[in-house]
Amino acid sequence: MEEAPEGATQEGNTLSGTPSETPAADAGVYHQNPPVVYAKKSPVPIIIGAIYSLFQVIALLGSLALVLGGALLAGFGSEIGEGAAEGGFLLTILGLFTLALSAIGIYAGVLMIQYKKKGINIALGLLVLGYVLQVPMNMAMDLPAFDGMGLGLVTNGLCGALVAIPLLVSSISEQMD
Repeated sequence: MEEAPEGATQEGNTLSGTPSETPAADAGVYHQNPPVVYAKKSPVPIIIGAIYSLFQVIALLGSLALVLGGALLAGFGSEIGEGAAEGGFLLTILGLFTLALSAIGIYAGVLMIQYKKKGINIALGLLVLGYVLQVPMNMAMDLPAFDGMGLGLVTNGLCGALVAIPLLVSSISEQMD
């Protein structure tokens, strides 16, 4: 561009002045946009959620068998023996309760597959509830109330640790909602 002589008026859109110098490339002064890095989501929550859901489907099928068996026992209880009808009714109620818990467990597994921390929290809550309900289950089966509680603590603890892996690994935890 041309510079206007002193005292001359600038016309319209003409630029005047000296261009600024660009710094040398090795000086590190110029700015570039940082490269865009796309982080791939970890498949761990999907795997754990799918495994958890599959086990809950097995528990759901067992609960259905419990409901049907209890209903049959309640229906034919008078022919079988004394107290069988009441036992069948209680078995049906227990089956319906475990059916609901299994359905909630399947929902928790689906939430884990969708990278939701809420699914992991629900699954951990169900594991704790299962451990606590072991006492009334033992009493219903005429076993000592705290029979097998140590083994139940170990197995539920291991399951809880496996379910909580996505929360324990910080890179996976950051990817979840």
